[in-house]
Amino acid sequence: MSDRTQNDSTSHTPPRISVILPTLNAARTLARCLDSIRRQNYPCEQVEIVMADAGSTDGTLEIAERYGVNRIVPNPLRTGEAGKAAAIKVSSGEILALIDSDNILEDNGYFSRAAEIFRDASVDSAEP
Repeated sequence: MSDRTQNDSTSHTPPRISVILPTLNAARTLARCLDSIRRQNYPCEQVEIVMADAGSTDGTLEIAERYGVNRIVPNPLRTGEAGKAAAIKVSSGEILALIDSDNILEDNGYFSRAAEIFRDASVDSAEP
């Protein structure tokens, strides 16, 4: 996770989190991943999912649509790192959460705790 801007600790609106999600034929695990993101006890209007797809042909895009992925961008270089870079370019969150399509967030408080960590102005990034 990375913090793009320092948050005002007196603000009552939680920071916007952009989930950066590179994919390539991820249909086998993507629904569970997206479900775990959507189940977070964090205001859904403050979570943006940006997926960078490298040309999936297995139903990945249909799953993303079904789960309401906010934005899908192409990843012509077809690597995970290139996908992350492509998604970051179009994201709007104050906090970036780099999540792979086979990651399942077992704890529904993951985003809330991450946002709390970034209330400290000396924190620029964190890793679980």
